[in-house]
Amino acid sequence: MAIRLMRALEVPESPRDRVYSASKLHAVIFVAGCLCACVALIWFGWPRPRIAYYISGAIVVFLLLGHQFFSARFRASNWLVRVADTGLYIHFRSYLNDHLSAEDPTVVFLAYQDIRSARPVKERVKTRDMGGATQTQTRRCVELELAVDPAPLASALATECARPAAWEKRWYGRSATLYKDYPVLMQSPPFLRIEWKVVPGASTFLNALRSQVNVAPKVVISEDFANLEALPRDQQEQRLRDLNQRGDTIAAVYMARKLYGFDLTAATNFVETLSGET
Repeated sequence: MAIRLMRALEVPESPRDRVYSASKLHAVIFVAGCLCACVALIWFGWPRPRIAYYISGAIVVFLLLGHQFFSARFRASNWLVRVADTGLYIHFRSYLNDHLSAEDPTVVFLAYQDIRSARPVKERVKTRDMGGATQTQTRRCVELELAVDPAPLASALATECARPAAWEKRWYGRSATLYKDYPVLMQSPPFLRIEWKVVPGASTFLNALRSQVNVAPKVVISEDFANLEALPRDQQEQRLRDLNQRGDTIAAVYMARKLYGFDLTAATNFVETLSGET
């Protein structure tokens, strides 16, 4: 069968479907914990009454500025994978970007016979922060090996990664917002990589697939984005593009400055141009 792309509104829903999404409970616990901390600081006056008010105010401002990260989890767009009777619906647009056009194709349907195998992947990614220090991040993913032509899906994912921010009206005017969060990538076709930051966990998802799909053993891999100087220019640009698509835009901009001597503006434009070329 061929890959089928669709809008999120076109996805059929069934009571038998198993849905995997970002945890609403975790968001509630985090916000409640922050508010309880504010109350406790003021109540006990720690470390000093005036300082307690300042710290509590900073926490409240932080919650107000980041409300999108919490409120978005309670919207209908907050789902990553829907396991149906005949296959998987995979939502490759981040729920944080649900303000983008609903007319865009952001869901792919994969019938079970179109998936050759599935496996858990633990990925250690080495990057550099803005200070130049090496840092290691750990990502937990699920990788699907497709048994059909991946080109249409690869094209759709590249289009989603290169999509510009959407302008919206605010009380203070107009602003453009785009979150660099891309939970589904295909950097090595026909392998589809899904970053698993949802609940239930990846093991529960893979167990649900075992009757339909071959589940392979876990793989642990390491990616080094911190030392690119010895690579040819085209490989350097590909690595920077991969970094940006992973959401590590700050690390990609830093490496572009280090490799090519750009200032901050030029490096940012260069990284954005690389994403547009995908």
